[in-house]
Amino acid sequence: MSPAVGETPAEPLELLTGYQAAAILGTAVELGVPAELAAGPRTAAEVAAALGTDERATGYLLGALVVLGLARVEDAERGFGLTGRGAELVDGTSGSIAEIVRKEWFFYRVWAELPKAIGDGHARIAPWRERLRDDPAQSLAFLRALDDLAARFGAGLPELAGLERGGRLLDVGGGAGSHSAYLEAAVPGLEATVLDLPAAEEVLRERHPELGFVAGDFDEERFGRPSGELWDHVLIANLLHDHPPQRCRELIAEAAGLLAPGGTLLIYDWVLGEDRVTPPDVAVFALMMLVENEGGGTWTEGEIRSWVEAAGLRAEPLRRDPGPIAVLRATRPG
Repeated sequence: MSPAVGETPAEPLELLTGYQAAAILGTAVELGVPAELAAGPRTAAEVAAALGTDERATGYLLGALVVLGLARVEDAERGFGLTGRGAELVDGTSGSIAEIVRKEWFFYRVWAELPKAIGDGHARIAPWRERLRDDPAQSLAFLRALDDLAARFGAGLPELAGLERGGRLLDVGGGAGSHSAYLEAAVPGLEATVLDLPAAEEVLRERHPELGFVAGDFDEERFGRPSGELWDHVLIANLLHDHPPQRCRELIAEAAGLLAPGGTLLIYDWVLGEDRVTPPDVAVFALMMLVENEGGGTWTEGEIRSWVEAAGLRAEPLRRDPGPIAVLRATRPG
């Protein structure tokens, strides 16, 4: 995403026009262009007629997709078709990234508010709970996009987690269940259950029906779970970056209270280096969290470790793989 610290910086003018390719991609998926081309070669006139768009403008868009290597010119009469990479933009196909594109296209427009977010320090979109209530279709599509991203980049979690035994795992705020599904498949005897707001169950049943689901709420004590209920493992995956430090501390304390003696807390997140500029992707991701979540950001190992230890848990050294996400494991004594 960005050059590593100490490497030659990118050329500013090259960075400046990067938005153009993103806009071409987002517009094509939003309008349904890939699905039209997937049905067979189409001329600009045919695509425009099917989508209700302007023929001349549609021709320019198709030409831009050719330049990006996502479409190709079949011939003068048959018009345009998809390349192999372009086929990934079609909904419902194996390996489709269409939902991911829609997610990023949503945030593309939000990022235009970055100067204001830097100016006042506040997010530019509503909290997740409100988005889920007011626009459930977009919010559930967001969960599907996260699951698609996990399918591409989340396979390293089981090795980072290093669970030596099975048992009952509670995936707090697990959405579609992407990460607990990886763990359950990798660890013999592990039984994973996702805890999230009730609306999230629809996507979990669609994507990972093998997992258990319980309705819960971050704003309730023990996330709404009954007194005395304990779990062998609790997973907090990609949640801390959504919240300010004090809220992170509170969430970890609640999660610790759900652990059985000897139980393991797994924190899987974008962990910032102590220098606060590495890994590069994590440093840039902090800006996304600033724009998206009130008080959100990326936190260092030292910060996360302090919250874990304040909850009475024994933290282990951070585990990183070559990607931007890391795991911090902690154990409840006993």
